[in-house]
Amino acid sequence: MKNRFQKTFILPAVFGFLIPSVLVTWNPNNENDLAGYKVYWGIQSRRYDNVVNSGLDTCSTINDLLPGNNYYFAVAAYDSSGNESQFSEEVSIYIEGDNNLLTENENLDSYNFPNPFNPLEEVTHLRYYLDQEEIVRIDIYKTNESLIRNLFADVNKSSGEHFEDIWDGKSNDGNYVPNGIYYAIIRIGDKKKVITIGVVR
Repeated sequence: MKNRFQKTFILPAVFGFLIPSVLVTWNPNNENDLAGYKVYWGIQSRRYDNVVNSGLDTCSTINDLLPGNNYYFAVAAYDSSGNESQFSEEVSIYIEGDNNLLTENENLDSYNFPNPFNPLEEVTHLRYYLDQEEIVRIDIYKTNESLIRNLFADVNKSSGEHFEDIWDGKSNDGNYVPNGIYYAIIRIGDKKKVITIGVVR
């Protein structure tokens, strides 16, 4: 069976906890005899110690990943006869420990929707809740912790639920960012919340 995957993506599903998870997604294989997919992963490139069968789903959540490790992922398709394709392109992620910019220091019940999102067709809304009136700042970072967009700085926000703040997938220079994983850091007073955002076209 041939490998006709276009791209494979990885999205941290739970970040800033002791045992993170990631969401691996991929573009579908279009062969008529497709029967399903398998996701392979490990801590060495192209040496995978773990595998999970995702059936015909084009995404799979991988749980119980330990902080302080690089994890590498690839996907293979298999047909109705049990033949398996070559691996897709490999993607990797480093699971951070607790002392870094992208680790939240308090659970503020924040997320974005839709996620992942296609900036050519939509924007993503950032949702967070304030117990009281607060000064809020929101920035978008790459996975290497470099700042790519300041949505706004030091805006006084009322108490209650907020979902009016959006990101259009553009950097500070006005260009669309490449596909990948980004982090919205919402600073609320002396607290912060990290939201993981997937950009997929």
